[in-house]
Amino acid sequence: MVTVIGFRHIAVVVRDLENMIRFYTLILGFEVKRQFNIKSEDFRKGVAIAEAEAKGAHLIVPNSSVEIELFQFETPMPNLSNIPLQANRLGYRHMALVVGNLEETYLELKKNGIEFLSEPITVKEPKEVAGFQFVYFRDPEGNIIELNQLPE
Repeated sequence: MVTVIGFRHIAVVVRDLENMIRFYTLILGFEVKRQFNIKSEDFRKGVAIAEAEAKGAHLIVPNSSVEIELFQFETPMPNLSNIPLQANRLGYRHMALVVGNLEETYLELKKNGIEFLSEPITVKEPKEVAGFQFVYFRDPEGNIIELNQLPE
């Protein structure tokens, strides 16, 4: 059995890197850890795309080790069909972020023009997760983000 010793990041392929950096930093409070360009043969081999060139950024949640990696492929252009993906589509579908007060965060984001899939939900059952609160919305490119408030 493999022993995982940590969690590094989630990567999100984006159309407009600068716009997404602005959203994640100005709206959600992430911080830019680093920005970079990748055009190496090692990168092309690793992603199994012969002509791959990308620019990217690592963003971090302040006071944590949680990172997201945003990638904008410059070549080849990504397939943009079937966007936005539905929440029940197989595969990775969303990231979840914990906030201190879900209702306040929801109202603040609504003031900033964020459209949510629903109003915040408080889970009543199953009893193992009763009191857990969540709400879904999409970033500017349609990626689903879940906000959570954990029960006390």
